[in-house]
Amino acid sequence: MKGHTSMRSYGKTLSLLMSVCFLAASATMAFAQTGKCAFQTLNIQMPANSFPSPEALTDTGAIVGTFLTPTRHSSGFLLYQGKITTFMFPGSTDTSAHDMSRTGTIVGEFNTGSAQRAFMVHSGGFHQITIPGFPNVPSVAHGVNDNGDVVGEFVAHSAQLGFLLHNGKLTILSFPGAQGGTVPESINDQGVIVGVYFSGPEDTGRGFMWKNGVFSNLNPPAAGNGHSFPRKISNAGDVVGEFTSPVDNLLHGFSFDKGRFTTIDASGFQQTSLGGVNKFDNVVAVGSNGTNNVQLKGFCSAVF
Repeated sequence: MKGHTSMRSYGKTLSLLMSVCFLAASATMAFAQTGKCAFQTLNIQMPANSFPSPEALTDTGAIVGTFLTPTRHSSGFLLYQGKITTFMFPGSTDTSAHDMSRTGTIVGEFNTGSAQRAFMVHSGGFHQITIPGFPNVPSVAHGVNDNGDVVGEFVAHSAQLGFLLHNGKLTILSFPGAQGGTVPESINDQGVIVGVYFSGPEDTGRGFMWKNGVFSNLNPPAAGNGHSFPRKISNAGDVVGEFTSPVDNLLHGFSFDKGRFTTIDASGFQQTSLGGVNKFDNVVAVGSNGTNNVQLKGFCSAVF
């Protein structure tokens, strides 16, 4: 299976060191077309030799993600009001958490050593997510909104397909011509989905948006014909992700809002990847200089 974490490995190193923030801000503030983000280093207190990867932040300030243990197994974590709670899907060898709704629903994947399945945590209860009509296929849940809609990916008949679960009904998502697979990454409360598709087995990925049943490309012009990866869409409709520039072959962060793309680079770093955004203009980022990866948090009040 392709995508981040246990799917396609592109960007996996950055994802494992991805960080998140929640800074107090007014909900009425909006992103502008130009400007820069103010970043600062984010340190998450975890056990020695573990590697936290915050993947989402809610509009209420909760942070959810995955960390690698010293034995290189993965576990989910929730950071809220300064308290960290770690969790594993019952009976699993590895658990990864990818998103969380404002209402507290967490989604991700777990692995038993022989099977990979999507899961949901709600009101403290763990539940396996079964794809209707495909009960025993490998699957990952990447995104959830406040309405309980879940998006992700699964493999059936040797094809990697995206899925949307709305009120228990399955919609299969496959970008036209995507012979290498379709991976929905995030869904907001308006039902807009963003993610990445692969034209073939060797493709590094291009971004898409799905809105009202219609696919469209979502690729920064600065990416040229290269890799681009939208990762999150906020309830305000702002999208963040990263792309590879054909000019320097390095990763750069980007935002997309109201038809405008903006390149976002963290000062002092060769590469920048943005992994999340909420409606308060808070962003997730990691800055990289060679093998040195630094978790960052930022507020982009004048970028989008």
